[in-house]
Amino acid sequence: MSRTDRLPALSPREHARVRRSRETLVGGGLLDVPPGSTGVPDVIEQSWRRCAGEGVPVAPDRIDHREPDDESPLRRAAAPVLERLRRSLTDVPVAMVLSDASGRIVARHVDVRRQRTQMDRANAAEGFDFSEHSIGTNGIGTVLVERRPVLVRGPEHYNAELESLTCAGTPILEPFTGRVVGSFSLACSTRDVHPLMTALAGDVGRQIEAALLDQAGARRRRLVEAHLAVDAASGPALVVDAETVLANRPGLAHVGPDLHPVLWRHLCEHGHDRPRRMRVPLSDGFHDALVEPVADGDRPAFSLRLLPDEVAPRTRTIAAVAREPLHHDPGVGRHLEAALAHGEVVALVGPGGSGKLHTARAVLRRRGAADPLVVEPHLDPEWFADARDAVTAGRGLVVRRLHERPSPSAARLQALLEGGGPVVLTADLDAADDALVGLVRRLATTVALPALAHSREHLPALVRAMVADGPRFSPAAWDRLLAWHWPGNLAELHTTIAALARRAGGGLVGTEDLPDELRGSGRVRGLLESAERDAVAEALRAAGGNRTRAAAALGIGRNTLYRKMREFGLRGPTAS
Repeated sequence: MSRTDRLPALSPREHARVRRSRETLVGGGLLDVPPGSTGVPDVIEQSWRRCAGEGVPVAPDRIDHREPDDESPLRRAAAPVLERLRRSLTDVPVAMVLSDASGRIVARHVDVRRQRTQMDRANAAEGFDFSEHSIGTNGIGTVLVERRPVLVRGPEHYNAELESLTCAGTPILEPFTGRVVGSFSLACSTRDVHPLMTALAGDVGRQIEAALLDQAGARRRRLVEAHLAVDAASGPALVVDAETVLANRPGLAHVGPDLHPVLWRHLCEHGHDRPRRMRVPLSDGFHDALVEPVADGDRPAFSLRLLPDEVAPRTRTIAAVAREPLHHDPGVGRHLEAALAHGEVVALVGPGGSGKLHTARAVLRRRGAADPLVVEPHLDPEWFADARDAVTAGRGLVVRRLHERPSPSAARLQALLEGGGPVVLTADLDAADDALVGLVRRLATTVALPALAHSREHLPALVRAMVADGPRFSPAAWDRLLAWHWPGNLAELHTTIAALARRAGGGLVGTEDLPDELRGSGRVRGLLESAERDAVAEALRAAGGNRTRAAAALGIGRNTLYRKMREFGLRGPTAS
């Protein structure tokens, strides 16, 4: 070991030499400086080379910021440890910094004003991204890359704004798995360095790991007890909490990498404090299950016993099993199946991008029209002649966007529907006037396609269907996808997933790969907010889409109702 490996303080001469070494390597290029010639510890030189090779700016214009998760297991486990240390370090000019596994600072404690100002000037505060690829060599990001304690002194920092600081950091490992879940570091001015700060940082890191072990041990014991209780069941059974899914052997057939965020969100929104039967989304589709809350202190958890299908397998024909589903939402599919069984004309209604054309083609394929003509009357004044020929030839026809002006006349639509060929209409009735709404409902059976925000539980299946051999998503990325309200519906989802598939190249997509608006959508809808949304949706349904009556039933004004509808992504079936 060299002297610089052992001593946390740098003399003014060493300080200037290290700065020159960094500037030479970064400014002159990696090949101009032979490995091992910089005169700094190997761990620092390797980090410098990584940062320079990746083009990390020495003085970034901005550092990404996002509010940290106050309820993360790491932050809960670290809180009492940091509070004890904080009391011991009162009036000592040192900052305690806790980061998550991505390098984002989730907690910072610093009592001395001078030190706090110095940290604020460097953006070393809660919510800022201090990963290596964001800000270069530092006592947080480099620790996470190296998975070992690291001391970074003054100009050994890649970012010149951090030169006045010395940081001693250590990784925090998850019990049972050994996975890095974060880091802890002590930071102080280069003139306030203490020789024991590296040892102290390491000791605090081990205390946080011990707290994680206690926290996880008690929780996992309760989950394992619940799992053992359902494991004896003859059928599939699962136990789920905010971080874990446990399954017995029959239950493994229903578990996949994208299950947890979908199932957990569904249970949080629809589960109760007593056993009940409900439909739950699993990796292979929806299933009936007996859902029972698990006693886990103040943290919710659920056990699920899957119930057998009510339709006996022998009653299902091979043709029925093999048929293409008409829609990803089983409820919509049942409405379409009923309309087809009775020979009814179908009008698909719903917001833009909700998949009306895709569903219309599936309906016509079921009726034997594999290559239908698609017309949009508002764009083509000569549309009617082509549409009539297609119907007469039995080719099949989709008349799109009836709500756009000029709308086709009732006589022309009536003539097409009486032509004998299969026809499907599509419209956004929320954007139509009352005359067109009445016309569509008079001529056809309307089937509403839900906005994607109302059927997030189908998101994993939709993603798999959109891109064959598509990208894999981290659990955190799934959380963001499920939290986003998808104002562009299926069209927006398809564009987003296609772009991610191109960029990922078959690799894992993390939150950092998502578009900016999705990265900021991590707030999970609370139970109270979900209940409010359900009440607004039910009032709109009961009022037949009439917003004036729905607002009166809820006891709120129309403007408030409109705001709530926008907030929850709701669209009424009629305008009023």
